[in-house]
Amino acid sequence: MKNLRVFFSNTMLILLVISYFVISGIMYFGEGGLLDIWKLSGMLIPDLSITHSQESLSEMFTKWGPQCRLYYIRYQYRDFIYPIIYSVLMTGILIRLIQPVSPNIWVIIPSLAMIFDFAENYFLRVLVYDFPNFIPEYISYASLFSTLKWGSILFSFILIIIALINRRKKYAAQNK
Repeated sequence: MKNLRVFFSNTMLILLVISYFVISGIMYFGEGGLLDIWKLSGMLIPDLSITHSQESLSEMFTKWGPQCRLYYIRYQYRDFIYPIIYSVLMTGILIRLIQPVSPNIWVIIPSLAMIFDFAENYFLRVLVYDFPNFIPEYISYASLFSTLKWGSILFSFILIIIALINRRKKYAAQNK
């Protein structure tokens, strides 16, 4: 565990934060990114929803039209790196705050969010390719993984806040 704490030094965390913002900018402003999809359709992407239904996806993909669907497919390939960056960043923050001396279950929660995000992306990509002939099970899987992804991300933020509060308490107790 000490090697992980060394890996997640301040310099590494700063690089991860910078990477996070660069990737976010590319995903938003890059060609075929969120901004282009929004400009063409006035709609956001399904990745930002907690659940999906056949009606909501069908309506979205219809309003998007072929150009936005193509943009979304391109966006999906860029979205492969984003879960890795946010997962490693949140894991690094948790390791720095908790400073575990042995394997700790809490620091793997962001990795679960990454895995769920990858699964969600896969099923949403397949649904775009299959549109308008959806496979109902794929919609269920996409919805399940979206819910699990957002739940894991929320839980990771809660863990970071709790770890930060506990770290501040320990610091205050040491400096009395």
